[in-house]
Amino acid sequence: MLENTFNILDYHYKILEALNIKNKIIILHIGSSVLGKENSIKRFINNFYKLPNYIQKCIAIENDDKIYNIIDCLNLCKKIKIPFVLDYHHHICNNNNIIIDNYLNDIFSTWETTPKIHFSSPKSNNKKDFRSHHEHININDFIEFLNKVKTLNYNLDIMLEAKAKDDALFKLVRLLKYNDYKFIDDTTFTN
Repeated sequence: MLENTFNILDYHYKILEALNIKNKIIILHIGSSVLGKENSIKRFINNFYKLPNYIQKCIAIENDDKIYNIIDCLNLCKKIKIPFVLDYHHHICNNNNIIIDNYLNDIFSTWETTPKIHFSSPKSNNKKDFRSHHEHININDFIEFLNKVKTLNYNLDIMLEAKAKDDALFKLVRLLKYNDYKFIDDTTFTN
């Protein structure tokens, strides 16, 4: 099974290479918590060091919505010196009352390039659908997140995860313009 995973990672690396991508990023979750979180993290680290160096340099970790919160992921990223892709919605789903403001600078500083963020809104507030992605992005939640990060003075790449895809992006852009955000181009803004 591990060999299959390594082959899949190598395949993805080769796709990025064929596309001539300079800053290759392959985003992974830590995985299951079989035999406990600490053992799973140790297993991840052990297997990470079995990867070829060229693939190790591409790996980034993303927090998940059930098991590994931002502190788990941040500690792992610092230990093996890889970037942390913050998924804000996953943090909302799995936060153990962690105040994210206290960790944003550390999360962003794991990057040597522009930090990457995933942002989505819950499908609904009921427990059954909360972890699922909505069609669009909730503008109030998005602006609240922007207000948290703007004092840190980082440029960020924010990937939207919304079922309506481009329509969600265009709607968000219209709403941000209405809220006095200055756009540099169609999808890049400042405030």
